[in-house]
Amino acid sequence: MSIAIIGGLDRLKRNYEQQGREMGFNVRFFGRRVPAMSRRLSGVDGIIIFTGQVGHPLVHEVKRTAKMNAIPLIRGASGSMSGLKRCLACFQV
Repeated sequence: MSIAIIGGLDRLKRNYEQQGREMGFNVRFFGRRVPAMSRRLSGVDGIIIFTGQVGHPLVHEVKRTAKMNAIPLIRGASGSMSGLKRCLACFQV
């Protein structure tokens, strides 16, 4: 299962990816807005937004993309590792 993380801390990118692998996910990290964000997100199975680290326009763009492609979306306030674990646990079945 592929999960996109929007926001978070750039210095924790490796830790996010490692934690995702340990929980059985393929994690893609986007610390900030990138060109063609909608196209890049259309292929993922779930999206996590750390709302404390991104701006409102990016949140709205990601939310719109998730709704158009029927992708589950979880919002977390903190970009910490424990926050990531809580969000990833919501995707586990």
